[in-house]
Amino acid sequence: MEVGVRVESENLLTGKVRHTVSAYMTFVALDEQGRPTAIPPLILETPEEERRNREAQARREARLREKTKEKACQLSAENCD
Repeated sequence: MEVGVRVESENLLTGKVRHTVSAYMTFVALDEQGRPTAIPPLILETPEEERRNREAQARREARLREKTKEKACQLSAENCD
């Protein structure tokens, strides 16, 4: 599961609030043995939920591609670009 996080900071003297940082955090469901396990799929009800799910899938695919490239590079310098 991917969760978007937005952090804001507030100047206590002026009360001004500003965006500080945004990030996506990935969580994995674990079974009783502490191993990753499948969970029921999301029920996407709105176009915004569908869009956000597509974007999350694209980020996941990019992370997996990068992980594969890093592993190949560790095995052989010829695989590094």
